[in-house]
Amino acid sequence: MQKALRVGRGLVLILAWGVLVCGTVHADVTPPHIANAWARLRDNPKTYDQADQFCRGKRLDDACELPGNPLQGGGAGVCRSSVNARGEIERACVRTTRVEIDSGVASGGFVASPSLCKSYIEWVQRGKSSEPPPVLPYGCEPPAQPLTDRFCKGKAVGDACAVEMRVDGKPEQYPGTCASERQSERFYYMGYREAHREVMSCVSPAAFERQFSPASWLDKLRQ
Repeated sequence: MQKALRVGRGLVLILAWGVLVCGTVHADVTPPHIANAWARLRDNPKTYDQADQFCRGKRLDDACELPGNPLQGGGAGVCRSSVNARGEIERACVRTTRVEIDSGVASGGFVASPSLCKSYIEWVQRGKSSEPPPVLPYGCEPPAQPLTDRFCKGKAVGDACAVEMRVDGKPEQYPGTCASERQSERFYYMGYREAHREVMSCVSPAAFERQFSPASWLDKLRQ
């Protein structure tokens, strides 16, 4: 699952590998098939169209377990339901293990798309000092220095590293590799959009890949 982290110096990050993130969608941009699926789920919280391998045959709020260590997305969880982009209700294992990492990455540095930043790019090409910069409701200024978390300071992409974290309040450490991550931040400007930045972070590949299968006839009866 793709990660979308909002980070800052001294800020504690709550990792959400393996978690289905269901943000509130602006009403005027919600597709009808998505709205209909959410309505079905509100009417019957037990219903679902497909389940991942960790919640197959399980009921809503049953306990489940995601494989791997906490850095890889593993840990205890519960079966929860959400709606995917196709308007299908999914039952999936959502990690409840609380993982906190102080990455030490400075906040900011997220840059919107070139089309949105066209006026800023043209201002830079004109030499910056000839006129005030354009006022924009999103970021177009990339960070002056490459962004790196504190576990990869002084290292290069591909170097070994170790992440210090708190797992359910207890200090733990897990090995990883320094890699360049593309992080995103959502903002609203005539619709929802994303700004991006590159950060060298100490990461470990996910220990699993979700595989969904349709609810069986027996599962349907239980709904």
